[in-house]
Amino acid sequence: MVALAVLVGTVVLLARTAAADGRGLIGFGRNMYYPLCAASCRGALEGAALVCTPHGQADSGGHSHGATPPECYASDAAFMETLAFCMSKHCDRAEVGPDELETYWRLHLVGGGRIRLDPPPSKGYFETLEAMTKEPTEEYIAGEMLNATSLVAESDYESQATALSVFENAETGHSRYSLVVLLTGFLIPVAVSALRFLPFPARLRTRLSASFNHPAVFGKRHRTPLAAGIVPTRGQTLFIGYLVLINILVCVVDIRPGPQPNAWFEDDWHSIMCYLSDRAGALCFANICLLLLFSARNNLLLYITDWSQSTFLLLHRWVGYIAIVQAAVHCVMWVHWYRLLGTHDEEAKEPYWYWGIIAMLAFALIYPLSLLPVRKRLYEFFLISHIVLTVLILVGNYQHVYLLYENHWGYEIWVYTAVSVWGGDRVIRIWRFLRNGLCRAVITKIDDDYLRIDIDGVVATHGHAYLYFPTLRLAFWENHPFSIASSFAGRLPPAPRVVPSSHLLAASDEEKKVNTTTVTSDASPAPSENGNHHSTTVTSTGEIPRPRLTFIARVQKGITQNLLSRAGTSIPVLVESAYHNPAQASRLNHCTTLLCIAGGVGITAMLPLLRTHPGTRARLYWGMRNASLKDALQDEMAGLDLVYSVGQRLDLAAILEEELLRRDEKGEVGIVVSGPEGMADDVRDVICRIGASGRAARGFVFLDEAFSW
Repeated sequence: MVALAVLVGTVVLLARTAAADGRGLIGFGRNMYYPLCAASCRGALEGAALVCTPHGQADSGGHSHGATPPECYASDAAFMETLAFCMSKHCDRAEVGPDELETYWRLHLVGGGRIRLDPPPSKGYFETLEAMTKEPTEEYIAGEMLNATSLVAESDYESQATALSVFENAETGHSRYSLVVLLTGFLIPVAVSALRFLPFPARLRTRLSASFNHPAVFGKRHRTPLAAGIVPTRGQTLFIGYLVLINILVCVVDIRPGPQPNAWFEDDWHSIMCYLSDRAGALCFANICLLLLFSARNNLLLYITDWSQSTFLLLHRWVGYIAIVQAAVHCVMWVHWYRLLGTHDEEAKEPYWYWGIIAMLAFALIYPLSLLPVRKRLYEFFLISHIVLTVLILVGNYQHVYLLYENHWGYEIWVYTAVSVWGGDRVIRIWRFLRNGLCRAVITKIDDDYLRIDIDGVVATHGHAYLYFPTLRLAFWENHPFSIASSFAGRLPPAPRVVPSSHLLAASDEEKKVNTTTVTSDASPAPSENGNHHSTTVTSTGEIPRPRLTFIARVQKGITQNLLSRAGTSIPVLVESAYHNPAQASRLNHCTTLLCIAGGVGITAMLPLLRTHPGTRARLYWGMRNASLKDALQDEMAGLDLVYSVGQRLDLAAILEEELLRRDEKGEVGIVVSGPEGMADDVRDVICRIGASGRAARGFVFLDEAFSW
């Protein structure tokens, strides 16, 4: 709830900077047309040409600025007396207080629907009434010059009152349902995550998770991408489905035209088109806040839920798709609207219009430039283009609403909130690496495929860190995540003992005749024939442990290739650390057994978990292509119960069935996988089949350690 309070507090705090009838969003602390009687009188005179209007030009209305100067409205006697008499006639019946009428006069006499304090009215409301020598008898005819105190026609007043009241109700709906989208998008992950505290039997919880949460929505590929992108899990799909459905529903709910005559719309179709397009635009603003929250490294939800960063990044993409569609609906409907009116060419010349077009073009470009093939092959290009287009969207949206409404109707609050979430995340990032200072990274080549990075003096127990190498490339701002393999140096382990364990091979690999081995420390008993293993803690042998972050990276194109060229040297580095999900760590700590399955460099995410697990038993199964990676991590693996395979696949089904079906241990088993996409999907598929069938003898907590872009 702290996270929710911060988010809502940001909206409220930023709302206080806006000058209007109240503070906040329309319908939530801010009024558009209050009192309605006064606003209807002022609206009926909106297009009137006054004696002091240059060349007798009437106000053009709509979004454009009129030709009548503010000084004219503030001092023209006929205009002021006509408005004051209309207000006195209709507001007496509405029982509006004198202070409210005087306030409306001061704020809206000059600006009409918008607040205008400069110049101030030459006379106050009651002062103007008292200055009138007689009541008017002639009605003002809309479109003609207002050169004498006149009556506002009752039909003009009523049509204005209808238009203003229906429009404000629609705008209140825009605010209400935008808040529904934002707050439910925030609160549902919190509520669903809180279900873990309910006292469900472990086996029932496991069966439900294995059936409705962990499996891919179709097939068994989740981490392994399809051509169209990442296939979500069933649990992720349920929430994505909710987000899509709620956005469709709230885009049309409570959209109604209202009675006629309506001063703004000649028929129901035109009014519905206007309200729908504005609703889509307002919902788009709310979804921008939500998608920026989901994408943040310092996402508040990562600290109060047990949902992974990969899940939130997946949700970020889906909310982005929704926002793009809503922006397109808003733009297309307004273009169609102005074409129907025959004023499109004039409106398209207005600054607010082309800023909206800039934002829409940025929306249109951000989708194809964020597709999975672009992210995987041109990651740096994707990243910089994503940032530039995001800035264009935020600036374009702000300029669009400011040039239209000048911060009078609260739409700018959505932009302020989005900027606060996006900018706040980056401020925290800067703080995270500044507190560690400028460090030195020692780069060591393990082989042609892997390299090791050691950074002394930084304290971070587990999780992952983002590393910046400012002297490595011209793009000094680039940073990449690396899992923390170790956070200390100084323990000197004994040499490991190797014994065969070929029963762990997949059946299809038996013919390869490549040795698979089990590593234990010399201080532990030798493994028995049934495959049980025991581990012991290896203590320091003299050297005092000291803070040192160790990372292992697989060499690919880009920054890791540049790092390999600097092997054997020490280079400057900034360390943005450390990121981890405390709720996930807490769930694993409550498991009596920890089972880690790693592939290749995925071992780095496992080592801190294995060293700190408080349960009764922890075991690591590790598959690798060659032994060089194992040799490079000898110190870090000291005392671990480790089974590894070189050049062969582990029999994942046998390993997981042995663990989940055993009845000689109590409590839940934590299963963590980190490695190639296919391995992770195979582990997910096996545990879901066992769990959903009800054969599991104990509950499990499953964690897929992966970075997903």
